[in-house]
Amino acid sequence: MKRILFLVFGITLLSLGCTRDDICTPEASKTPLLIISFYNAQNPEARKTVNAFTVVRDGDEFNLFSPVTTDSIAIPLYTGADFTDYFFVANANDNLPKVDFLSFTYQREDEFINRACAFRTNFNNLEFSQATPTQQSWIQDIFLRSDSINARNQNEAHIYIYH
Repeated sequence: MKRILFLVFGITLLSLGCTRDDICTPEASKTPLLIISFYNAQNPEARKTVNAFTVVRDGDEFNLFSPVTTDSIAIPLYTGADFTDYFFVANANDNLPKVDFLSFTYQREDEFINRACAFRTNFNNLEFSQATPTQQSWIQDIFLRSDSINARNQNEAHIYIYH
């Protein structure tokens, strides 16, 4: 009987020792991603897929993901600096893929979540610049829908790209 009582007392003590801050649940939002939706340049209200699309961060040899046909993407912004440079590649499987260089600048703001999850980085004053178009360019226009990326708007498109 003493063993059972000791066991119940021990479990109770252990469960009281844990607080919500000791567990980082999957629902706790982490650093949000930049969400980009692709639209038809001739019909701006209509979404348009990009064939064999991928993204390469400037200075990296590898794609962020394998080429896919998609009408939207979610990509990370670099949390170690106030800018991220990407090559956006359409028709990546072709001999002559279409490539555009985009540079994103922003101000980082670290936000404490809790002890287990630590911090997430929010991005404010988001701006972009596009390199001078070439024959291999495919992006016709870009619209910045939201200049901040945070936990409150992490499921909405921040940028529209027209092609």
